[in-house]
Amino acid sequence: MEDTTWQKAPCLEPVPGVKISIIGNGHNASLCYIVINPGAVVDWHSHPHEQMGTLLSGKGELSSGGRTVKATPGAAWRVPPNEEHRFETTGDEPAVIIEAFSPPRVDYVIAAK
Repeated sequence: MEDTTWQKAPCLEPVPGVKISIIGNGHNASLCYIVINPGAVVDWHSHPHEQMGTLLSGKGELSSGGRTVKATPGAAWRVPPNEEHRFETTGDEPAVIIEAFSPPRVDYVIAAK
């Protein structure tokens, strides 16, 4: 077994105001704790990973597959591999998200070192 906390996990800041902690990285998937500060945007992008997540706190807008969802705590989603998507925090508190990626996000692990 491996264990950590999101505070101690390797982390990266791919864009200003976005902090990604890699709280689990296995053979088949990665699990990330993500904090997106107010006004920060993870702009349009795609990747070969299936992505599933849930919003723990804060508010945001998730756009993917021709739809935009106003996310509040408890909202959950799945973004298929290679689908363009973006997330923007709305409101005055950070959006806190847990997301899983399959296959693992090797690029995140390399960037966090």
